[in-house]
Amino acid sequence: MMPGVAIRAAAAAAALMLAGSGAAASATPAPPPTRGGTLTVALGGNWDTMDPARYTRAAERQILYSIYSPLLARDPAFAITPGLVKSWTVSPDGTRVTLQLQRGVRFQDGTPFDAAAVKFNIDRILNPASGSAFRAGLASIKAVRVVSPSAVALDLTGPFTPLLAWFTDGPGFISSPTAVRKWGAQYGLHPVGTGPFSFVEWVTNDHLAVKRFAGYWERGLPYLDGLVYRPIPDVTVQVEDLRAGVVNVIDTVPADQQHAIGADNRFRTLSLAGARWPVLRLNNAIPPFNNKALRQAISYALNRDQIVTTVYAGQARPAYGPISPVYQQYFDPTIGRWGIGTNLTQARAKLAEGGQPQGFTVTLDISTSQDAARLAQLVKTQAAGAGITVTVQTDDPATLRERIAAKRYQAFIGSVTLRPDIDGTMYNYFSSQGTVNSDGYSNPIVDALFEETRVVPDGPARVQLYRQLQHQLVDDAPWPFLAFENLMVGMDRRIHGVPGIPDTMMRFRAAWMLP
Repeated sequence: MMPGVAIRAAAAAAALMLAGSGAAASATPAPPPTRGGTLTVALGGNWDTMDPARYTRAAERQILYSIYSPLLARDPAFAITPGLVKSWTVSPDGTRVTLQLQRGVRFQDGTPFDAAAVKFNIDRILNPASGSAFRAGLASIKAVRVVSPSAVALDLTGPFTPLLAWFTDGPGFISSPTAVRKWGAQYGLHPVGTGPFSFVEWVTNDHLAVKRFAGYWERGLPYLDGLVYRPIPDVTVQVEDLRAGVVNVIDTVPADQQHAIGADNRFRTLSLAGARWPVLRLNNAIPPFNNKALRQAISYALNRDQIVTTVYAGQARPAYGPISPVYQQYFDPTIGRWGIGTNLTQARAKLAEGGQPQGFTVTLDISTSQDAARLAQLVKTQAAGAGITVTVQTDDPATLRERIAAKRYQAFIGSVTLRPDIDGTMYNYFSSQGTVNSDGYSNPIVDALFEETRVVPDGPARVQLYRQLQHQLVDDAPWPFLAFENLMVGMDRRIHGVPGIPDTMMRFRAAWMLP
């Protein structure tokens, strides 16, 4: 961290890759905001908790941005900007971060937001008993001190470059200490934050409703009366409901519908290039993929160009390594020349090197999504060309999550979305200490490089470390790197004020809708 400077994610230039389409592409200036209206928002997943210290699912995170205000925010260029923290400084040696807080902010239960509340929330995450997945991201904090009612000092064990970025996400969503103490283990069903909307009701598997918080700290906001979130995992149904007016916003326009929805003047869209990465994750701890040569073999067998055109209708770009071009500073534009691409001769050579010259059989677990099914069938066909037999097994979402958590799989199809700092994506998946490394991948060289990236400030030295990491990960092939998918959010054309942030989260604090 550099003293007194807001850390910018490597994706700061991602705004250049962010484009409106359909109604959003119009040069006509938006009319002035109007108040009122309740939006129905379709999310592709369900949710289990509204406790920001314990959330793990993308759909949960989508809703959290309405109930809570983050300590720090992101703009469309993915730069860190003030939130509940209005300014911050970092000591010259990088071991102390001081946060100056907004004044006069209250939680939705009427209690004050202050330095004591920030300390309570960070200490809660750091407490091992909390079971928070974010504890690892804040592990560099050795003490949280209340300097004044509007200032907090974080004493660190050493410099930690990604720290401020974490406060734009889960650790930055501050809960009312009074509500947490009142509800205990049930707090996730009774959330209280400082966000633009307060919790109303949650009907399991049907909807979660929030309403305008009249005491919201940003003057004049929000404009909307409320939001109703509905879990609709089938993206085809999402599109049908958008067209029928059953919902106002959908979080995912499928690739084969993006052109049609984008060209339809009934809708407004946000296009997020390279914001999601479909992945074929391999269990490195058990046969056959505890054998590096066999991991390389399946990676060489896959045709990424065909995956882009067949599965994603051209709304993606081939991936030859683990870093998306959204992280522009860290992405190596030459990787297409040295990363693993399609080469059936090399795939067969790797099979022989791995002791399976006649090929092998692997079970591929997938969810019930159409994209996963299409990708699985294409992977099955392509792998067969090298002599690898893929058996596809479809699981309901709960079963698949359980199998992944218990590491009872050989391979599965999932997806990765952008995190606030590149560390949140790369470290969490590929470090042996990563919070979502369920694959058993471990390399001491990679671990050592990751630890260096966490103390070196953003700049050329950190970029070089990530270039080294990229080369090592391509060679180790913990998974086949497939594609970087373009995401599209679709909404009624009357809706304005939803920013396009590369992390794919929809923020409605300044959204409004024409009658």
